[in-house]
Parts: sequence; C-alpha cells; structure tokens
Amino acid sequence: MLVRDRFARRGGGYSKGMQIDTSTSLPARGNDAVEILKNDHQVIKGLLNQLTGATQSQQRKQVLEQLKGVLTVHNATEENLVYPAIDKVSGGKQQAEHLYHETAEADMLFFELDSLLKEGEDTAFVEKAKKFHEAVLHHIEEEEGKAFPHLQENSDAEHSKELADAVREFRKSLHFEAASA
Repeated sequence: MLVRDRFARRGGGYSKGMQIDTSTSLPARGNDAVEILKNDHQVIKGLLNQLTGATQSQQRKQVLEQLKGVLTVHNATEENLVYPAIDKVSGGKQQAEHLYHETAEADMLFFELDSLLKEGEDTAFVEKAKKFHEAVLHHIEEEEGKAFPHLQENSDAEHSKELADAVREFRKSLHFEAASA
C-alpha cells in the first residue's frame, strides 16, 4: 500500500507528491539520523490523518496495518539507537526514559485500537483513534522540539555520522510483512 508523503526528494529535502511504499518497509530518507526520523514523522502524521478521517472498517484496517509497519520500524530505530544516543551523547537519561515511556503508552493505545476495530466498536474506535493521534503528535513534538535539538547540540560530527550510519544499517535489516486481508 502506498502512502502519499507530503515531501518528495528535492536536493536534500522533500516536496509534495512522493509515493512511499509503507506496506513492507520504511526507507531511511535523510542526511542524518534526525532528518530520517523527522521524515518518518511526516509519513506517520499523514497516516494518522487518514486513520482519524477513515469512516469504513476496511479503510481503517488498511491504514492501521500501514501504521503498524511504519511505527514498528520507526520505534525500533528510536528505541535501539536514538534514545540510547540521547542518553549517552547528550546526557539526557531522563529525556530518553520519558520518550521510552511515551512510546509504550502509544503502543498500548495502538493495541486497543486494533482490538476495537476487530470487535466492530466504531464509536469507541473513533474516540480512541483521536486519543492515539493526539498522543503520537505530542510525542513527535517532544522529540522534534526538545530531544532531537538536544542530541544535535551535544553531538560532534563523528557521533552524528556514526548514528546516521547505524540508523541506515539498522533499517536495512528490518522488514515488515503486512498481514493478509
């Protein structure tokens, strides 16, 4: 399934119209780890908007499945590489733990959403989807407004390159297989 990303490749940045296949992977698009994650965030925001705007069960199921794949890859990248770097490189142990905690809370909301969809609880699904959307947007704002700038300010060029290379290599090893409909 393809997601229309708000950004298409244009000399280091992205412009409207790029199609990204999020059914089986989430490409590492960017020059450094923070740019890669921020580009992921744009994909995630687009999927969240699709999820909260979906009115049909099948449409919700497709978007939820895409989100599952994207968040699996994105969260694994953050939890295994970026949050430890925030702790180690920038001395942000409390910040890293807070981000881990927020991710776990979003995971629980996602599980509840998936259960509500399977149970056909449309009204409860809509409300839970809004909560999930808000929680993930809050988490993205925390990362982009505090954690990522803190990491960038405290990383030298060598650490930044090492982290970017590790993120790209890690992403190559991940593959998400969408559930059959």
